[in-house]
Amino acid sequence: MDLIAGLSPTMIVAAVGGVVAVVAIGFGARALFGGRRDEVIERLERATGGGMDGSGILPENDRPARTFERIASLLRPFARLVKPAQGEELSRIQHSLVHAGYRNENSVEILLGVKLLLPLIIIIILWQIDSHLEKPFDVPPAIAIAFICIAFFFFLPNMWLSSKIQTRQQAISDHLPDSMDLLVTCVEAGLSLDAAMARVAQELALVAPILASEMKQTLLEIQAGVRRSDAFHRLSHRTGVEDLRTLSAMIIQTEMFGTSVSRALRVHGEGMRTKRMQLAEERAAMASVKMTVPLIMCILPSLFAVVIGPAVAMIAKKMGGGE
Repeated sequence: MDLIAGLSPTMIVAAVGGVVAVVAIGFGARALFGGRRDEVIERLERATGGGMDGSGILPENDRPARTFERIASLLRPFARLVKPAQGEELSRIQHSLVHAGYRNENSVEILLGVKLLLPLIIIIILWQIDSHLEKPFDVPPAIAIAFICIAFFFFLPNMWLSSKIQTRQQAISDHLPDSMDLLVTCVEAGLSLDAAMARVAQELALVAPILASEMKQTLLEIQAGVRRSDAFHRLSHRTGVEDLRTLSAMIIQTEMFGTSVSRALRVHGEGMRTKRMQLAEERAAMASVKMTVPLIMCILPSLFAVVIGPAVAMIAKKMGGGE
């Protein structure tokens, strides 16, 4: 009671307005993306692992499934407010999580629950900060700060997910040329493509664990009866890396026309190395352009102050009549 009495009415109004806005956004998004979902579709999604990419084996996360289930059970009431009912929007979120490496069936609920719960937590923190200030915020600034924080922290999980996807895809792309060289060496030594992939995945387990785990999952799918072309297509779809999409198309063509796998892998590896070299040259050429802004804003003013500063001081002294 003493804590509530010490709070400013301005921050109370801002916090209540922020909470109402978040709930209204959640219900509005729920109503916008459709009504009640079909029970048959929900049962099929639960049976197939939440409608993910269809591959629930070999998850990258080391967290136990029980931990995900407990977190999802806590966040599920919040996730239902903003969970889209249309399959297209839900599939887009699921594909983004798969590209980021989160394939648990509860990942969507955790992400949506965090998106809705995080602004509420930030509003409560701002509420407590404002209550301990000697001069609380006025009503217009407090409401503006509350809505800015709600908007920023509501979309913060999306920005984090995009950064996670980019980091993971970059980690895969950086080690693909080396893995292609190892594959070519193993295939030319007499191993089959599947055995060569198993050997390469074993060698890359410490250097490139993400790429190694993806190759192991592809091998498990092939061993489970999936065609090699379909397994490589699922690999490219699962990672979202353009080079792997090209590799899957190349594997399909070699199986269709009966061409040499080692030669195709060698050509593909050389193409990836050339592409990486061109990307490095492009970044090096852009370095001089990017240095223009700090050069103008930081270095040139200091240089002018050192070179022209004494002359300006002497001119000012002479014009002022000083000795």
